[in-house]
Amino acid sequence: MYQAFVHAETQFREHRVLDLEVLGNMVGADIRQYFTYLSGFPGLLALSGTYVEEWVKEFYALVWIARDHNYIHYALAGTDYRVTAQRAREVLGLTAYATRIHELCYGNFEPPRRPHSGALPSVDFVAPCFRQPFSEGSSRTVGDLTRPAWILDFVMRKTLLPRTGYRDGFTRIQQWLIAHLVAQRPFDLWDLIVSEIEDIVVEGFRGHRQLP
Repeated sequence: MYQAFVHAETQFREHRVLDLEVLGNMVGADIRQYFTYLSGFPGLLALSGTYVEEWVKEFYALVWIARDHNYIHYALAGTDYRVTAQRAREVLGLTAYATRIHELCYGNFEPPRRPHSGALPSVDFVAPCFRQPFSEGSSRTVGDLTRPAWILDFVMRKTLLPRTGYRDGFTRIQQWLIAHLVAQRPFDLWDLIVSEIEDIVVEGFRGHRQLP
């Protein structure tokens, strides 16, 4: 099928990838520690290849996600595919963890889960992300972040939490994610990816989200 699209002069686009070493050299800090503690995470961010924009749109138009996130089902070019969470983790080298970022933030809320809704992380949990002094009632904006936390948020906006709006805001789901990365606390990467896909599908592309 790939060769057929090549002969049809289908436009293939290059994936943007992230080289942690290059990024660290650019910002003058070793940020690899915030990614390498999660198995498969650096490789996921550096995953290269090409994609067809129309295939991406078709995927989002037809994907169906099991309520427990144990599998996803979609169709491309008239062919049905079913991918289990176990298989996806095996291919990507990810580890399953009990901690799920969207559950921490939104509990049992049904999608679409709004970026500015959900539970606010505790002061003690997010304090390492912000410049000190930081306490109850302190501002929680991107401008208040430490240098490492700011870099992490920038990277996550382009990858796991793709956003086009709220550039100066630091939403609750962003706070949960960046705080976990700064503290190097394990969480389920695959569930985060699936949850974002789920929100995009239900929201109908009306929000300020990019397609992951």
